Amino acid sequence: MESSSSSPNPNDKTAPAPPPTLKVVLLGDSGVGKTCLRSQFVHHVFTNAYRATIGGDYLTTTVTVPPSAPKQSTTRRLEHENDEVELDERESSRLVDSFSPKQVNLQIWDTAGQERFNSISQAFYRGTDVVVLVYDITNYESVLSVRDWFRRFMEFCHVERPGVVIVGNKTDKVNERCVDLEEIQEIITANTSVSVGDYVEDWSTDLKELSSKRLDSVNELFIQVARVGIAATSGEAGRRRIARAYDRVDINRSRPSSSRCSC
Repeated sequence: MESSSSSPNPNDKTAPAPPPTLKVVLLGDSGVGKTCLRSQFVHHVFTNAYRATIGGDYLTTTVTVPPSAPKQSTTRRLEHENDEVELDERESSRLVDSFSPKQVNLQIWDTAGQERFNSISQAFYRGTDVVVLVYDITNYESVLSVRDWFRRFMEFCHVERPGVVIVGNKTDKVNERCVDLEEIQEIITANTSVSVGDYVEDWSTDLKELSSKRLDSVNELFIQVARVGIAATSGEAGRRRIARAYDRVDINRSRPSSSRCSC
């Protein structure tokens, strides 16, 4: 009797593809709750003890993205069974995917929000699929800082069109709120050379308020992050992620000019 092997055959084209891995970077001022968001999502742990992140690090976890409803135009097409409509292969694939849950690996980078660590953190921006811009609803300065964080991110991420999700944290302190959700879009898109508004696909879904103390809200956030990442990397909605060429370090340019005096 031949023994059957449970290991997948690499030549078997019917075997399911491994889950894609998306690089996610959390950005925002120090103290807005970036570390708490990631800790709640990955470890289901929240702590009030504040500890500043130095530089940056990442944790990888897997999220299951629930099936999304098909587009309205597609729904109407399905309802009219008597209509003779042929779906091309690409459209059929999208229709099947809309009814199918997806597993996605999220590599979530937590970066320092302090100015003195910017030069270190910027090295972690490269190749990011989704940037999550975090502000504190009780701190107006952290809202204004979103513009600067995004501008620096776009300078160093080397990605043509990354996915963007914006999060207002600390809704558990609603009595201390200093900015309303309805004001955020206008504030963070005004007076900036690189507007985050050009990269947010849907403000109704990609701008959220939550409390990192609530696991359900944090889970919903990262499910949306995964959805945005899938769209950004698959070319949906006419936008395909295009990685720019990485930096080339010119040793001669990096080296300070020599002085005439050697003393």
